[in-house]
Amino acid sequence: MAFALKCFVVFVLLSMVSQGLCHCTFGKIRIGAVRTGREIAGQPEWKVTVTNTCNCFQKHVTLSCGGFVPAKPVKPSLLQPQGNTCLLIKGASLPAGATAQFTYAGQPYIFRPVGSMVDPSCKN
Repeated sequence: MAFALKCFVVFVLLSMVSQGLCHCTFGKIRIGAVRTGREIAGQPEWKVTVTNTCNCFQKHVTLSCGGFVPAKPVKPSLLQPQGNTCLLIKGASLPAGATAQFTYAGQPYIFRPVGSMVDPSCKN
């Protein structure tokens, strides 16, 4: 019993240490989309929510958007196409736990995070 308890304590301590060593990356950006129920030019409108699940600011968040051709364009202040990627909110910081949202009309598109910059002074 004492051996099992010691193993459990070691496991918990190692888990806590390894969690502290994880660094924020663009992989901590989560993206979801839902239909708004509206139609524009005969196309469904979608609301996309981009969330920073990291505990640090992330800026210059880029999303995959090659082949994304909406019937209703996204406001450039929210999503700027740059070749096969799009820059979110003009590269501004997305704070920890914060979201950025935009809407578009067209066929469903799966956005994926492909890059970001994290403040190097941030202690995860």
